[in-house]
Amino acid sequence: MEVPILKCERRTRLGTHYTRRLRAKGQLPGIIYGHGEAPEAFSVEAHALQLHLDHGARVLNLEMEGQTKACLIKDVQRDHLDRDPIHVDMARVNLDERVRVEVAIELRGTPKGVEHGGILELMKDTVLVECLAMNIPDTFHPTVTELEVGDVLHVKDLKLPEGVVILDDPNERLAMVRALAAEVDAATVVAEEGAPEPERIGRVAPTEEAEGEEK
Repeated sequence: MEVPILKCERRTRLGTHYTRRLRAKGQLPGIIYGHGEAPEAFSVEAHALQLHLDHGARVLNLEMEGQTKACLIKDVQRDHLDRDPIHVDMARVNLDERVRVEVAIELRGTPKGVEHGGILELMKDTVLVECLAMNIPDTFHPTVTELEVGDVLHVKDLKLPEGVVILDDPNERLAMVRALAAEVDAATVVAEEGAPEPERIGRVAPTEEAEGEEK
């Protein structure tokens, strides 16, 4: 897999005031750390980074001062609207080393159970995987079209690329098709109406009342 190159500049000035000026010019502050080396502050064009994020990039070759470093995108902090990135954390990585990262889950299809009145509930939207840095999956896209009401999609049902291992509990639920609450309540009412009336303590049974009247 070819790793995208992202040009960046070393950042020597720190502080909130300076980073605000960077963002105003379309630049994004960031930090590189890991592999026992000292952290390095840098800045990058925000739009260029966002393009790579939109294409699902997890590892980038950062080009700075004539040198290229493979880095794993560890965290992207966003503004209070959770929209625009305001800071990025990168970790130095070797492309042939195994790393642990969270991978998003996006369900595909409409379950049969939904067409029959159920509702699809996503219970977990990421899974923790371990794999080579250059083979990190972008997103898992499990198909849920065959799920009926009451069916469950588990972690173990995900199809994994070669060399990728999921570290989460394989029996953990990812999604399920639930019956609507109104339907459940209606079924309960019907069941209760059809059930025989329980005998009340302290009340004389009808046969006993009849026998008493004959006497």
